[in-house]
Amino acid sequence: MHRGGSRKPNRGEHKGGEGMAGRRGCSLAAVVFVCCFFLGALLFNDALSLRTTLQLQTPISLYRYLFSSPFPFPTTPTPAPSPTPASLDPPSLLSVFDNASLSEPPPPHDPIPLPPKTSCDFFTGTWVSDHRYPLYQPGSCPYVDEAFDCQSNGRPDSSYLRWRWKPDDCDLPRFNATDFLVRLQGLSNKSRMFEVHGYKITKGRGYYVFKFLDYDCTVEFVRSHFLVREGVRVNGQGNSNPTLSIDRIDKSARRWGRADILIFNTGHWWTHGKTARGKNYYKEGDYVYPSFDAVEAYRRAIRTWANWIDKNLDPQKQVVFYRGYSSAHFRGGDWDSGGTCKGEREPITSGGFLNNYPLKMKIVEEVIKDMHFPAKLLNVTKLTNFRKDGHPSVYGRNVDKGKVSSRRQDCSHWCLPGIPDSWNELVYALLVSESTTD
Repeated sequence: MHRGGSRKPNRGEHKGGEGMAGRRGCSLAAVVFVCCFFLGALLFNDALSLRTTLQLQTPISLYRYLFSSPFPFPTTPTPAPSPTPASLDPPSLLSVFDNASLSEPPPPHDPIPLPPKTSCDFFTGTWVSDHRYPLYQPGSCPYVDEAFDCQSNGRPDSSYLRWRWKPDDCDLPRFNATDFLVRLQGLSNKSRMFEVHGYKITKGRGYYVFKFLDYDCTVEFVRSHFLVREGVRVNGQGNSNPTLSIDRIDKSARRWGRADILIFNTGHWWTHGKTARGKNYYKEGDYVYPSFDAVEAYRRAIRTWANWIDKNLDPQKQVVFYRGYSSAHFRGGDWDSGGTCKGEREPITSGGFLNNYPLKMKIVEEVIKDMHFPAKLLNVTKLTNFRKDGHPSVYGRNVDKGKVSSRRQDCSHWCLPGIPDSWNELVYALLVSESTTD
């Protein structure tokens, strides 16, 4: 969101009411999975269930502006709050990720007050069966790409949809999307919502803008595979080869600073091909390393991101989350070597895999600890370790459109509805828990 004053619209933006919000507006740039959960939750006008944790510093004035009323949240639209304080700008959300329905509303569920943030680790827990899930109906969100719409693609089982994340030491309230938007903007009418270019969310496209006109609010999704800058170089034979400048921030960063709430992620792309091999690929300054360790490259790239955050964002006005690495569950190979997950219908309940914690996550923790900006780690890694049943496998393509091959299965992305909905719940709960305990 652009805070304060007026400006000329950027290319591709609508003018008037459909442009970027002004002083009283809210601009959200969200990962592919945030969008449909948020849209579905809003149209249901029901409170959906959440989970989260983190005990880092927060810009308290922003949180109190966002979430000034106490729990429990009502399940009906809240009345418009008092006018925006002159000293505060309405918040916005931007998510920068490496990846990226409304038939019957879910049954009602009484909200449960959040515990004090010091009393519960929201990321340590287990998945429990819950008949009230999923949070929105499969196939009902018009923005979900075929690759994630597992039920519509013919997946025969549905038990994977009926699990709720339960922290060991507490329960969490259900999400109320209308309430969230009212708190962002101060309006209580039903929203009209759309993607400004008419796009559906896919694995390929890199930028989406979702408008909530009645709330003067925008949700954006910005794709950045590595958070640092991709490029090309021409070798001695005149051929173009890709490079990755681990000391330069990604070009999409020009969009980041205008948001009040930002969510970042990078991880899986660092395990692929040229990135993992590191041959004539990683670059610092004008020098391309003939060979460079991918783990060290990741560490330097995350530091580059952290330095950009420290230098360009204001912790009194903006909130930054880093969403952790989500687990893949390939059997008998990897994504490009015959790995499978077809037929998985239950979460993992025991075993060493549940304790798996990638080195990349340890690096992220170290870097965030050293930052001046109080960035928050949305640590979804361990809760995704359980969910070997949540991937598309062979159901990333509609079976009615032809024979579905089992030779290459998707065991790293997630079906929607599904596990990524819990990440969005975590963001909401974390923001609210901070506002009620400071």
